[in-house]
This record gives sequence, structure tokens and C-alpha cells, in this order.
Amino acid sequence: MKLTERLEKVAALVPPSTSMADIGTDHGYLPLALLEAGKVERAIACDINEGPLQRARDHITGVGREKDIALRLGGGLSVLAEGEVDGVVIAGMGGLMMRDILEADMDKAQALHWLVLQPQNHVADLKRYLSTHHFRILKEDMALEDRQLYEMMLAAPGDMEEVSLLEGEIGVTAAYRQHPLFPLHIRKLIRKRDFLIRGVAEDTENERNREKRKIAVEEKKRLEALL
Repeated sequence: MKLTERLEKVAALVPPSTSMADIGTDHGYLPLALLEAGKVERAIACDINEGPLQRARDHITGVGREKDIALRLGGGLSVLAEGEVDGVVIAGMGGLMMRDILEADMDKAQALHWLVLQPQNHVADLKRYLSTHHFRILKEDMALEDRQLYEMMLAAPGDMEEVSLLEGEIGVTAAYRQHPLFPLHIRKLIRKRDFLIRGVAEDTENERNREKRKIAVEEKKRLEALL
């Protein structure tokens, strides 16, 4: 099973396990690839919509793996029993939605051995949430696909130092700063600050905007020091 660059990186973060669930499985490519690679023995492919689940069913039965991959219709972790799988992959949805999924079934989330998360946005918010809700971030990775930079992480239940939003944007593991794509990642964050700085006059009388601009200038300096 050939995966995209993004999903290849996601799959690489999955620890060898007996079982896993792919939340929002879409075509079912990821659990199929993990089975073929021998990283997991069985999987559950879940999706909130019948259409994607049917596509996954077609692919899974097409390669004769229907005994190894169960299909479940439903949202988030609601379709799983507590402790049913070793870990879950949640990829390709917003970071705030991922936060809500964990919040809605925290007992199930805390019973997992690992979580691989690939948020499309609000990455820093998700990392901060994890750090303040008894999860620790073990690894971080990035993928460049179609000129789009994607971030992903391996997390597990446990405690870590609380992460600020800026730290969450930059990355919280030391190894992340050695990633080949890290300079590109930091330049992207600098451009975000530049956009805000240019959009607010230095002598603005709006106190709230003036404070936002001040913070953006300070954060830009911190980011530039990382290059």
C-alpha cells in the first residue's frame, strides 16, 4: 500500500502494536499499510460518515484483509470500548476537533498506550491542551506534501511541562529542532508575525492591537534566533 508523504510520516510514528484504530479513516489506506508492514496485527477503521467507510470497505475487501480490519461508523472514540486498542491515529482534521474528541472520551483516551495526531491546523493549541491534560508528547515530525507543511506527533498518557502557545508552534521536543524542515517551519511562523506587524501601525491608538503588535515583534525576534 503506497501512502502519501504525509501518511508515510504518520505511519512511521505508530509504535509496533497488537491493535490500533484509525479515527476518520477515509479510504482505509493507513491501517492497510500498517498491517502490510507488520506494525500492527489488527485494526479498526472508523469514520463518522458512511461514504468514506464504504470506500474503506471496498479497499479492505479488495485485498482480502476484512478479517484483520473491523469497520465502525461513528465519531471520535465513541465507537471504541475502553482499552480495546493499544493506540489510535487521528489524522487530517483540525487540532481543535482533535481536542474535542479527546475531551469527549477522556477515560478512553487515557487508557491508550499511544496516540498519533496529525492536525491540519491549531497545532499549538492541541499541544498546549495535551500538556495540560495529562498527555506527554514523545516525538514530533513534519512532512512537505504539495508545498504544504504538515506537522504530526506521537503522544501518550503522562505528564509533561506545560507548553505555551509559542512553544507549541515551535515544537516541544529537542530533536524537532534538528529536523531538515525545521528552518522552513520557522520561516513560516516568522511570516505569520510579519503579516500581523504590517497590518498594525506602530503608533496605533488601539491598545489591544498595540499589544498584539508588540508580542508579534518579540516573538519574531525569538523565532529568528532559531535560524
